[in-house]
Amino acid sequence: MNSRPGTARAVVSAGIGLSLLALAWLAMLPAAPGHAQDASPPAPVTLDEALGLVNRYCGACHAVPPPNLMPKRDWPAAVQTMAELSEKMRGQTFIPAEVLPHIKAFYYGSAPAELPRLPYLAPAPSPLRFRASILGAPAQVPLVTHVAPGLTVAPTDLLVSDAGRREVLRLWREDGQWRERALAELVAPAHAQVVDLDGDGRLDVVVAELGEMAPSGKPVGKVVVLLGEPSGTFLPRTLAEGLGRVTDVRAADLDGDGDIDLAVAVFGMNDIGGILWLENRDGALYRHNLTSLAGALGIDAVDLDGDGRLDLVSLIAQEHEVVMAFRNLGGGAFEATELARAPHPMFGSTSLRPVDLDQDGDIDLLFTNGDAFDLQTDPKPYHGVQWLENLGGMRFAFRDIGRFYGAVATAVGDLDGDGDLDVVASSWINYWRDPGRHTLVWYENDGEQNFTAHGIASEPAGLTSLRLADINGDGRPDIVAGAFRMDLLQELLGMSVNEDTRPAPPPGSARDHPRLLLFENLPVDGRGDAN
Repeated sequence: MNSRPGTARAVVSAGIGLSLLALAWLAMLPAAPGHAQDASPPAPVTLDEALGLVNRYCGACHAVPPPNLMPKRDWPAAVQTMAELSEKMRGQTFIPAEVLPHIKAFYYGSAPAELPRLPYLAPAPSPLRFRASILGAPAQVPLVTHVAPGLTVAPTDLLVSDAGRREVLRLWREDGQWRERALAELVAPAHAQVVDLDGDGRLDVVVAELGEMAPSGKPVGKVVVLLGEPSGTFLPRTLAEGLGRVTDVRAADLDGDGDIDLAVAVFGMNDIGGILWLENRDGALYRHNLTSLAGALGIDAVDLDGDGRLDLVSLIAQEHEVVMAFRNLGGGAFEATELARAPHPMFGSTSLRPVDLDQDGDIDLLFTNGDAFDLQTDPKPYHGVQWLENLGGMRFAFRDIGRFYGAVATAVGDLDGDGDLDVVASSWINYWRDPGRHTLVWYENDGEQNFTAHGIASEPAGLTSLRLADINGDGRPDIVAGAFRMDLLQELLGMSVNEDTRPAPPPGSARDHPRLLLFENLPVDGRGDAN
């Protein structure tokens, strides 16, 4: 990520309209007939004139994307869709019909016939191997959105948000067996956190509820708390509603008054979304809006500047593609600060994780980009894993870790026991029938934040939530992964599926797929190849 470029001339490129980068269930909007259509063929223009047009109309909203972000065959339809979306959002035509053919021609003429393929992971000796097994019941359409610590401190106690089963559930191991229990039924829960919200000594669960799987643009998102009852059951209570799709909620004392407030990320859709916090005043919640930008993928409360107050940080997708911090000034006041911006609006941001990756005492930001469920659904060679090193004074430096198709989630821990922090990353879109591609990789840290990629597994497709915990009790962190099958969701919603990225069907007549998986971290004698 870097600062926003001023014109397309610097990269000999041009762009159009507003991006549709979004969550897994945000597919490309269909073209609306009768709007923003091409007029009769206009008079030819020069390249400089075409660049002027794209900078004028496309640069008005965001950095213009270079032509090499998609194959040439997909650019005309993408330009048309973006023109229609800009018209819909503005309520009037923004890109004149006589301009549209020039932008389409520029992109078609400048883009490559095909995108280059990422090389396979270089074979490298690994000190680890992993043994995969399935946790819990399978599903015909696995749609696990989040895996978190459960109701006890035991590493085998997990809290799972499952949009496919429409529930938040507890998964735990007891007497050598894995058990499941639904805590509440919700419409597409996206994130859950255990906390004693009301201070009664019993654990509650705060939940971000998307409110729908197929995006409609309606304010259906909610913030919900599952209040712990003396009987051990949970009573659902809505804390905020009438929001766009809510992707995240985090409990923390944001104003320093000793009680628990809530930070909320609202992805929404297009022009509906934002980031807000709910101030706890003697049990009543008061809403404070921090930004109205749509596309917030998550929210975290961490002390970024080392002043002892909890700041908020979010990765915002759609056309913004920006890491945004809200510096806590005290007394409930926050100051918005842009920490980093992607070089183009099709970057495809997917997740952000605050962590002191270099272990120097401050919070760095690990993030992924791997969203391709928008205008052109091939895995992109610019997908991958990277981090922002905290330099102090709210300044951050971009550091690359590796390119990885469909990178969507990370987990951080000392996998190999050498004292530094390694990174696990997963993919949700890939060339799944190619055994040389991976759904799960780990990046070995040499102690100086130089990373070597090792493949863990090539199946199952689409792992979108990761948690590290010592599940088997051998002292090493294992990997728990939640599966989210976007291709099956697209079929369920009647959307088209990219055949190049469709996984092979299960063998025989089986229709169920794993929802949750365990990858046990096993040592290798000497230096052996990763699994």
